Formats: sequence, C-alpha cells, structure tokens
Amino acid sequence: MPMRFSRRPARLRRDRRGTVLVEFAVILPVVLVLWLGSLQVEDAIACNRKVTIATRAIADLVAQNVSGTVAASDLDSNLAASTQVLAPYAAGAAGIRITEVSTDNNYRTTVQWSRGYNVAAAVPGQVVTIPAAMRVPGAYFLFAEVTYAYRPPMNFGFVGPLKLGDSLYMLPRNSNKIDCTGC
Repeated sequence: MPMRFSRRPARLRRDRRGTVLVEFAVILPVVLVLWLGSLQVEDAIACNRKVTIATRAIADLVAQNVSGTVAASDLDSNLAASTQVLAPYAAGAAGIRITEVSTDNNYRTTVQWSRGYNVAAAVPGQVVTIPAAMRVPGAYFLFAEVTYAYRPPMNFGFVGPLKLGDSLYMLPRNSNKIDCTGC
C-alpha cells in the first residue's frame, strides 16, 4: 500500500493532459482585455472621424451660400443638419459652432457673427487669433468648430468622457463674405 502512494506523485509529474487548460485559463483574461480594449480604441477613432466630417459638413454647408446673406434660422438648420453626420453617435454630446471672422486694415481679426448648437456663440466684435498667413486685410473666413464628449460604449470605470474636437477655416465660395440677419 505505501508503495502505491509513492508512485502517484511521479506519475502526476509526467502527466501533461491538463497543461493546455491551465495555460488557457491564464491567457484568457489577457486576451479578453486586449480584445475589448481594441474595440474601444476602434470606436473612439470612428467617433473622432465623424467629428472631423461634421466639422467639414457645417463649414461646407454655410460656405455654399449663393446670396451672400443668410438668416439665423437657416444657420440653425445647417447646424442641426450637420449633426446627422455624427450618427450613430448621440448628437446631444456634440457642440457645434460656425463663426464668420474678418481682418481689418490693422490686421486685427474680429468675429462678425456666430451661431452655436449645444455651445454658446462667439460674441460679435470679439478679437480672435487666426494663423498669421490668413491675416489679410478685408478677408472673411468661416470658422467651424465641433467638440464631442465621447463616452466609450463599454466603460469599466477606467476612462471618463474623452474630449474630441476639430476646427476648420473656409472661405465663402460664392461671395467675399456672408452677412447674417438675426445673428
């Protein structure tokens, strides 16, 4: 009987049948974390791309104005339309602003008008800083800004809302400037 028990540990040391199961149990949590993390990163990149496209959309919508005059209600419609680009991400987490700025003969750039969606509009007459190469006396630019408070779909408490954003300057296409009535 004692000999029978003494052989058992030696036999167990040579037995390799459960090795794969143990290795799988050790590796599984690491693989799951990597997989879920890659899904989170991919979703954040996709959302950031949507923010960039929405910035381009609002600037492009306003820049296409043919008459050189736009009503505040039309700008509000354009702002609401640009949120459609963000789908499937919630438009309520986005802040979108379109602003027209101009530079005077003293190279001082000021806000002419501004409208915002979920964000305050810039104050007309406010001095703003634009890139030096764009400071041309008498030039008017549309400045589009989009910010987005991104929340990962599977947040395990590690990451708070990430602030995504983009901005873009664009010239009006069909006139030198676009005047806004009611802004």
